[in-house]
Amino acid sequence: MINKINLIKYLILLSVVTLSTFYIPNCSIINEHAIYVGLLAATTFAVLDKYFPSIIVEPKKDNYY
Repeated sequence: MINKINLIKYLILLSVVTLSTFYIPNCSIINEHAIYVGLLAATTFAVLDKYFPSIIVEPKKDNYY
């Protein structure tokens, strides 16, 4: 199940990528294509966030100083 914080995170990414794809390039991009690029980015981010949420490296606790 997707929690609300992750859903908000994905929607923000979708909107930022879609709007930047539409407004940044010099050539005209069809709205539908900009939405496809945003959906692709948000879906990729969601999959990576689901299967590789975070990697925490903890140092070894040696008592041999």
